[in-house]
Amino acid sequence: MPNALLQRIADFITHAPAQDADAVFESLALQLFAKQYALVPPYRRLCDANGVTPETVRRWQDIPAVPAAAFKAFDLSCVPLDMAAAVFHSSGTTGAAASRHYFDTEGLSLYETSLRVGFREALPECPPKLWALMPDPAAAPNSSLSHMLGALGAERFCWDADAALAGALTELTEPVMLFGTAFAFVQLFDGTSKNWRLPEGSVVIETGGFKGRSREVPRDELYGLFEARLGVPLAQCHSEYGMSEMASQFYGHGPNPEKRGPHWVRTCTIDAETGEDSLPGTPGLLRHYDLANWNSVLALQTQDSGTLTPAGFILHGRAPDAEVRGCSLTVEELWTSRSAS
Repeated sequence: MPNALLQRIADFITHAPAQDADAVFESLALQLFAKQYALVPPYRRLCDANGVTPETVRRWQDIPAVPAAAFKAFDLSCVPLDMAAAVFHSSGTTGAAASRHYFDTEGLSLYETSLRVGFREALPECPPKLWALMPDPAAAPNSSLSHMLGALGAERFCWDADAALAGALTELTEPVMLFGTAFAFVQLFDGTSKNWRLPEGSVVIETGGFKGRSREVPRDELYGLFEARLGVPLAQCHSEYGMSEMASQFYGHGPNPEKRGPHWVRTCTIDAETGEDSLPGTPGLLRHYDLANWNSVLALQTQDSGTLTPAGFILHGRAPDAEVRGCSLTVEELWTSRSAS
C-alpha cells in the first residue's frame, strides 16, 4: 500500500494547488520533518541536542537544516542502506570524500517525478530530442545528473567522444537540446575549430562547473561561445543548478543568472555570522527545503552564496570556507553527538 504522506507529496508536486499552496507546503514539510526525525538517527540526535522536535516546530522555516557536508560524514537515510535502489555521490576533487544520497524504490520514484515535472514547468518549449554531454547512467550509476538525463529521455550520451559529437552536430536536421556540464562544452569547443549552426529551435542547458581541467571559462564567455560556435541564440541558452544532496533542481533562463525553483521547494538565505535570515537584497548562504528529499532530510544548508529575488535567487558561487557560525546545527556537532551516543 502506498505511503499516504508520500502520495500527498507526489500529488502536490504533480498538481500545484491554485490556492493555499504555502499552507499545503508547510503542512507537508512538518509531516516530512517528523518522519525524518524519527528515522534518521544522526539528524534526530542533532535536533535533540538543540531542543528541536516535531512537537516544538510550528513553521517550515524552523525545521533544522543539515549542512551539505554532513552527507559526506553520515548516512542520512530513512531506510536501511541495503534497501537503496540508487546511491548518488557528489562530484569534486579527486580523493576527497564524496557525499552519499540514498534512495529506496519509493524515494527514487518521487525523485524522478519531481525532476520531470520541474523540468517541464521550467522549460516547456524545449525540443524533444535530448543529447546529454554526460556519461550514460549505466556507466555512471552514482551520478545524479546522468540518472536525471536518462529519466528525461536522453537518446544519446556523449562523453569522451567529442569527434563523434562534432560530426553528429553537423548532420543534425531537427532541433536538439544539448544538456551538460560547462566543462564538457568547453572541451568540445577546445577540441576543434569547427563552428556549427544548429537547427532553429535548438536549446543549450549548462549545469555549471566552469572550472575545467585545462582552463576556467567565465559564464559570459561560455554563453558567447554557445552563440558563436553553436549558432544558438542567447535566449535559448539556459542553466541548471542542482546538487547530489538534493532531489530537486533550479533553472536559469537565457543569459539571466537568476535561478528559479519548483513550487515544492522553498529557499532562504542565511547570514554566515549570525545564522539568521540575511537582510533583504544582501547575499547569504542558500538554505533549501525540498519536499522531494523523501529518504534523507528535507532541509539542506549549502555553502553556496546567493541573493534572493522575487522569483528565485542569484547564485554567486561557493563561499570559501563558509561556516554558519550562528547556526547550532553543524557537522562538528553531528560528529560529537555520534561519538557521545
